[in-house]
Amino acid sequence: MHVHSLIVSTGSATSVSNNPELRLILIGERETGKSAAGNAILGRQAFDAVGVRTRVSLRKQGVVRGRLLAVVDTPGWEWFSARGAPTSRGAAQKEMVRSAELCQPGAHGLLLVVPLAYSFGERERQVAEEHMQMFGQRAWQHTLVLFTVFDRRSLRDTSLEEEVEDNDELRALVDKCGGRYHALYSRPRRDEDPVAELLEKIQVMVEKNEGALLPSQEILQGASRREEEEAQREEEERREREKELRSMRESLKQLEEEEDADNDDDDDEGFTTYRTPSATQPDQWRSVGKCDVYRDDDRQENSAIHMSFNMNRLRSSMQQSCKTQ
Repeated sequence: MHVHSLIVSTGSATSVSNNPELRLILIGERETGKSAAGNAILGRQAFDAVGVRTRVSLRKQGVVRGRLLAVVDTPGWEWFSARGAPTSRGAAQKEMVRSAELCQPGAHGLLLVVPLAYSFGERERQVAEEHMQMFGQRAWQHTLVLFTVFDRRSLRDTSLEEEVEDNDELRALVDKCGGRYHALYSRPRRDEDPVAELLEKIQVMVEKNEGALLPSQEILQGASRREEEEAQREEEERREREKELRSMRESLKQLEEEEDADNDDDDDEGFTTYRTPSATQPDQWRSVGKCDVYRDDDRQENSAIHMSFNMNRLRSSMQQSCKTQ
């Protein structure tokens, strides 16, 4: 799905107000319109927005409504989970942490971008909450849900408020953000100024937080702590695999020794019972040279099959364990 630019006029601004720089971070799933939203907020083509995947966090600045804004665009996460494929998961999380570095000493707000063009369900909400953990426990106090609406017809003749109220998962997400949400439209009406309204809502959020930032250093320390915990967990798992592998090797060695011992017993004791051939003797008596020998074929065959089966299972388990080392 290619995301079209959200074009919103921000008007001209020749001076910057006395307010300090407002730092915002755009986060969300892939192809949700984060870059387009960033362009709409800054009023120019600051980020690649059409069919170009964002791979690294990028900071752009601009003066909007007399206010200096710094907007950081981040790579989107995959839909499945924060605990998904290690490669994609690690790359996305590292860039999310890097976005905090680009907002030193801290961001004023996180804009959690959610498109209304597709169904938002429980899984999408859970994944969003999992990734929000990267920004610490206080992140929700600094977050506003930003809906991207590329076609008003996607609202199906309902208002944005009704869309949120009718979707339990959207409502739950908005509630975690203190009820804060806003929408940017690809074609705003003439009487609308969605960027100005967004900045007003962000300012209210900043004032509610008494100007407190989402500290970059706290996020970086949390990321470092999680990396250490992950490394420790992986080391423990590696040691456990090695322990299991040693145990399997010992079991295999024991089985092989038992098999060798059984083979030696067959060679030494296989012909210990000698009888004179007789017509009344059962079929289990086998003739060897001039003597008949009784062999319990069924018992020995079953024992050999059982031992072979166990050894094959052990070898297969050992091979699988070696692959995961």
